[in-house]
Amino acid sequence: MSNVAVPVDTMVPVSRFGRGTATEEFAKVADDRPAVLKNSQPAYSILNAHGCVRLREAEEEYRRLTNEEARHDVSNNE
Repeated sequence: MSNVAVPVDTMVPVSRFGRGTATEEFAKVADDRPAVLKNSQPAYSILNAHGCVRLREAEEEYRRLTNEEARHDVSNNE
């Protein structure tokens, strides 16, 4: 299990979402990236639309670099 460093002021217990305060917690996303706690451990992170776009771009860049590296390895072995 890896250790995750999450600022204390961005931690939100998952139980708050069942108490009708989800709107307030989602409103925090505009400024921060709240981490949702489950059993006192960070389990989820809430992203706004811009954060999702950045994450998808990073994933695509990672795939592109991985494919490029694989092609390079294959061409060096031939």
